[in-house]
Parts: sequence; structure tokens; C-alpha cells
Amino acid sequence: MSLPGKIATKLTGSYLLYASTIFLSAFLLFAIQPIAGKHLLPWFGGSSSVWATSLLFFTSMLFVGYLYVFLLTRYGGKRQAQIHGLVIAVGAVSALISFFGWGSLFPPLLSIASADAPPAQNLLFALFAAIGAPYFLLSTTGPLLQYWYGISKEHEADAALGTATGNQSLRSWTSREPYKLYALSNLGSLLALVLYPFVIEPIVPLFREEHWWIGSFFVYALLCAFVCRAAYRLRPTAISGAEAIPAVAPTRILTWIALAALPAFLLVATTTHLTQVIAPVPLLWVFPLALYLLTFIIAFAGRGSWIFVPLLWVASAIAAYLYLSYDYGDILLQIGSSLLVLFFGGLACHARLYEMRPPTAQLPLFYVLVSFGGMFGTLCASIVAPLIFPDFWEFPLGIALSAAVASALLAEGFFPRILDTEKIRLTRIAFTALAAILFMQVVLEDSGVATISSRNFYGNTQVRFDEETTRLTHGTTLHGTQYNAKKWANIPTTYYSETSGAGRAIREAEKLRGNEGVRVAVVGLGTGTLASYCRDGDAYVYYEIDAHVKDIATQYFSYLSHCRNVEVRIGDGRILLERERVQQELGGYDVVLIDAFSDDTIPVHLVTAQAVDLYRAHLRSEMGIIAIHTSNRYLDLPPVVLRIAAALGLNAMVVRDSGDSNAGASSSQWVLLSPDPSVFTSSTFEDTDSWLPKPADVLWTDDFTSILHVLDLPVPWK
Repeated sequence: MSLPGKIATKLTGSYLLYASTIFLSAFLLFAIQPIAGKHLLPWFGGSSSVWATSLLFFTSMLFVGYLYVFLLTRYGGKRQAQIHGLVIAVGAVSALISFFGWGSLFPPLLSIASADAPPAQNLLFALFAAIGAPYFLLSTTGPLLQYWYGISKEHEADAALGTATGNQSLRSWTSREPYKLYALSNLGSLLALVLYPFVIEPIVPLFREEHWWIGSFFVYALLCAFVCRAAYRLRPTAISGAEAIPAVAPTRILTWIALAALPAFLLVATTTHLTQVIAPVPLLWVFPLALYLLTFIIAFAGRGSWIFVPLLWVASAIAAYLYLSYDYGDILLQIGSSLLVLFFGGLACHARLYEMRPPTAQLPLFYVLVSFGGMFGTLCASIVAPLIFPDFWEFPLGIALSAAVASALLAEGFFPRILDTEKIRLTRIAFTALAAILFMQVVLEDSGVATISSRNFYGNTQVRFDEETTRLTHGTTLHGTQYNAKKWANIPTTYYSETSGAGRAIREAEKLRGNEGVRVAVVGLGTGTLASYCRDGDAYVYYEIDAHVKDIATQYFSYLSHCRNVEVRIGDGRILLERERVQQELGGYDVVLIDAFSDDTIPVHLVTAQAVDLYRAHLRSEMGIIAIHTSNRYLDLPPVVLRIAAALGLNAMVVRDSGDSNAGASSSQWVLLSPDPSVFTSSTFEDTDSWLPKPADVLWTDDFTSILHVLDLPVPWK
């Protein structure tokens, strides 16, 4: 075989090893994220901040992993392989200890979370304790293997051909571009992102997902060990950290960081805007992240440097600004324009990063700065923005930044020919100033509304005042209304009217207990509207995860003050009820109402077979009622609850109320469950708009849930 043929064969084999290891590591990096989310959901609810804070953890761990690679490459080649071999062993042993210690990758959250700590801190700590070591190992793979591959191929080519021969074309032919492996890495991440919600979650139970992930992780660890062995056997000088590495100019460093930070900021801002302001559609968060990864794939495959990309970025930013305010009739245009800003912004920045990529010797520094930029952008959007903005202003800020940066990247050929270089520069500055002014206009317009807006980890709440009512909204969803006039102030409104499923359930309990007094548990506080049913002798216990909502309900609404025996317990409703059952402090409730959904997203751990069985355990008698609020624009939940009822031997009734027969009422849909079938034959439930849909084909349990089975998207233009 000729010399080039031998070299090509050797390179092909090593390329497959490096590529498969990088691809599998990226796939596992993204596959573990939704698995972790299912374990963490009971503690932190369904707010978008859970996703944003989790993303901060993942980007931070990537930065730490990339920083480790940068420091590792300061050592000689054999030492690098030895150190990383030890890291592989620690990561593998950590996963084994977790899995055999408590039968899961994740330790019991009750044992590691602090009741006094902020939720974001608890979430970050829980993620670190559960998957910190394996995730760190996975995060090191991409940059380290790219570096090893690029350096080793250059030296192999030099050794085989001799750099003094002058045959640089042959040398170039034998060396593959290491940065192309970054595109492959993001392809693996994208594949995991798409497969999980649409293929894995709908058919695989959670414990099987963990088993599969751990098995794949050990396959990855074995492949990584083979790569370490290959690196160890290289000539000592092949990947030596002692080689002189040219210094990088500070302006170039700042540019790398900024080009990585802006798309990461846009990713979080766009996702928050779509899921909190526009349309809290389940699985909608997948699309921004998929586009973000796609921009990396295109850019680092060397195909993102199209001259029209900055122009399209400017155009999409203008369109997104025009459709910034929520309007259900324009929902598709709003979603589309928002996603286009993210896509073209990510593509423009990441393509510029690829163009500015340094030689292989500087690859670790390049990636550590890129990861730092990603972490910084995520931090600003997920932690800093909620602290300083009372409303969701990060996406309008992202639009303004997009317009400014896109105009700076726009080629001079797109400006009128009559403008010289200096005038083009002034035009760019003027466009940036205009973008800043428009952003401030959004802020000032929001500040001028008769609204008290506040924001924390669990989202944005707004108390809106008008002449007749005071309303509480969360994103685009109404969470309660109260009339200002005293004679109407204690009327149950919105989804809790007399003819709603909740109202009928409470009235039936009152009928059965007479003057004895009823005990009602409500998971989800809102304005506390259900306390309007409270009589002397009744007891109402609310379970609310967000302490700030309690402050709002007591300060701006008077429903709770109407009830003499009312209590608000702070924490996730299911966890608190479970803790009370373990401590044998069953509530003895006549009615248990589940209404803790934020917008149209649902904490699925509240509607599983185990959860409903827990609610039943807290009922005082077989005549008790469990009422689950299933009003939703995007999910068909009654079949899910009916399937759970059939599995647990409960009787069910779906109560749909138009809201037309009561002042201040809204249309609502509740599913009522009871152990005793005679409950729903009572006169209380006469003349109800009720039906029993076909139960779902799959049973939701703590180990298996899938939004895909119940997704029911409306068509806005009907």
C-alpha cells in the first residue's frame, strides 16, 4: 500500500473512535437533562425558571469541564492521558455508587434540599449532587478529544511525510479539521433533544431510561478509555503542553466571549418569552433549543458564513418587535418571528466564531472562552434578569441587542452607495440608538399600566386594577378575580363559581356534613377564591409552592380573611401531603382540590396514579371528593384522569361549566373523583354539563408520563 493510503487508513480508524466518542458524549449530555427534570419537578414546580436555572447548571458545568481541559493541556501528553484516565474512573464510580446506593442516579431530594434556601440554590445543589461527576466527565469530552485529535494528526502527518519535503498539500490532506467534530457533537445533542420527548418518553418508563442512560454512559467511558490509551501511546512530544502557544489579543478574547454570550442570552430569553408571555404550549421549549444547536452544527460545519445572514437577522428582529405584544390571533407570527431572531442571531454569531477559530494549539483556550460566554449569557437571562426586571423584558432587550450587533455585522454592500465608510459607521450607531430607544419604550409602556408586577423564581405575577375588579394574572393566564364592591367581594368567581366542578364538590360536602363543618384541601392558592365558600366551623388548608403568592392573596384580595379557620402551607402540595401521610397526619378532608397549574403547563407529578392515590388517602370518608382542574388550551387531560380513576377503582364525573350563569364566572372544566358511586347521583350534580370521555390508553404514573399523548393544539385561525 502506498504511503498516503496507509496514512489515510490509520486516520480513518482513529477518526471513527474520536467521532463516535464525542457523538455519544454529546447525546448523553442532553439525554440526562429531561431525565433529571422529571426527578426535580416535584420540588420546583413547572415554572420556566426551573428550565432556565437548570440550563445555567448545564452551561456552568460545560465551562468547568472546558476549563479543566484548558488546564490539562498545560501538561505533557502522557500526563494528560493519566490524569484524564483518573477522571474517567471517578465519573464511572460515582455513577455506580449513586445507582446502587439508592437505586437511581438521583438521591432522595428530601435529604439534600434545604427548606430555608432559595429554590434556585436548591435546584443547582440537587443537580450537582445527582449528576455532577458524570456530567463533568461528559462535558470534558468534546474539547479534549478535538485537541488530542487535531494535535496527533498534525504530528502523525509530520512524522510520515516530513515537513521539510515541502509537500504541504499532502500534509493538509492527511489532517482532518478538529473543529468539524464540534458540529458532530452538537448533532448528537440535537438528536437526544428530539428523540427524548417524541420517541423515548412516550414508550420508556423512567427507571428504564435511567438504566439505558447508565449502560450507555459506561459504553462511553470505555470508548473514552480507549482514546486515553491511544493518547498515552503517542510520542511524548505529540501532545506536549510545553509547546509555545502564541498569545491571544484581549480584544479577540472579548469578541469570542461576546459572540457566544449573545446567542445563549437569546436562547433563554426567547424560550421564556414564548412559554410565559405568548403560548405556554408543552414541548414548545424544544424548538428554541433545537434551533440553537442547529446554528452550531451549520456554523462549525463551515456553512454559516452567508452574506445575507446579518440582513435576515435585522429583518427578523424588526418583525419580532412588531409582534412583541401578545395577540392570540397573531400567535403563529409571534412564535415564528421570535424563533427567527434566535436562529439568525445564533447562526451569525456562531459562524463568526468559526471564522475566528484559532490553530489547534489554542483550541482549549478558544472553547473555554466560548463556554464562559455561554454561561455568562445564560446567567444574565436566567438569574440576573428576574432579579432586576419586574416583567419579562429580557426578550425585548435581546431584540435591541440583536438589531445593534446585526447592523455591526452587516456588510457595507447592503448600504446605499452614496454613503462612505464614515457615514455607514454613523448609520450603524444611529440604528443602535434607535433600538435602545424602542426597548426603553417597552419598559415605560409596561410601567404605565395600573398594575403591580412582581417576579421571582416561579414566574411573573401581576395584580391588575380596574373600576370593578382586581385580577391576578400569571403570564397570559387569569388566576383569580375579585369584585371591589363589598357586597360582591365574597362571590366565587372565575373557575370556582357555584356551577363549576369545584363549587359543586364543596356544596355536596356541605350537604353531607350539615352543620358539622367541612374540611377542604386546595393545592394551589392563587387569590384564595375558594375560601369564599368557607362557613363558620369549616376549615380550609391551602398548599402553595410560592410564598410570594400568599403575600399577594392576603395583601390585595380578601377571600382568605373571610374564612376564620384557614391555613396556607408553603411547599409543593404533593410533597407536603406525602410527608403528612408518612407522619400519620392525614388531613381528613371532605374535598381535595388540585389547581396548581401555571398557565397551561402542568406539574405532571400532581396527576399520576400515585398522586391521586395520595389524595384519596387524605379523604375523610368514602363520600369524599377529589376535584382536579383540567381546563387547558393545549392538553386534553380528562382522559388521563379517567384512566387513573379506572386503575384505582374510583368513580368519575367531568363537569364543564360555561360560566354564563354566574357573575364573574369563567368557563371551566373539572374532573371529580370519589370512592362512592352514589356521590354523583346527588341533586347537587343535576343539570350539569357532564360526560365521560374514553380513558387514555396509557396510565400516567410517577415512572411514566408523556405530554405527547394528550397534546391537543388549537388552530388560531379557525
